[in-house]
Amino acid sequence: MSEAALKGAGEEAWRWAIGVVIAALAVGGVVAAILVMPRAVEANNRACVNAYANDLHADLAAFAQDPASQAQYVEALTACSR
Repeated sequence: MSEAALKGAGEEAWRWAIGVVIAALAVGGVVAAILVMPRAVEANNRACVNAYANDLHADLAAFAQDPASQAQYVEALTACSR
């Protein structure tokens, strides 16, 4: 092989290597976003319900016996699920 052919092959190899690294970073970013997203959504829902319901279910026995608190909690869940 000539020196020019070897130089061209080396440049092409570097381009492939850079392309593989960029693709791996992109795939890793997508996977990380998919793994983090459910936790963020769950935390946002929990914060919304806590803010809206204002800790109505702090005492479980009282919550179970009070239909008004239960209705308010269901209303909070409905409002936060939108």
